[in-house]
Amino acid sequence: MEEVKKPIEEVLGGAGLHIYDLPARWTPLESVVLVKCLDEDGHPSWAFRTTSGLNDEELLGVLVVRTEICRQETVALFLDEDGGDED
Repeated sequence: MEEVKKPIEEVLGGAGLHIYDLPARWTPLESVVLVKCLDEDGHPSWAFRTTSGLNDEELLGVLVVRTEICRQETVALFLDEDGGDED
């Protein structure tokens, strides 16, 4: 079976999911979506989807930057919790 791309609201619209709005006057062009789902057996699983206009270099760049931001935020939580370094 060939996969067919559908509008994001058609795929996720009925799930009751919400995301933060984009900044004023920004125009969406492409997206990366990571969706936590329950599979056909009721087990948690992940679905990863992208729009067709992203190339591998852009996708890798976005994932690396977001990973680094998450890493820094997580480290900061531990430093704050342990009374660690504060600049």
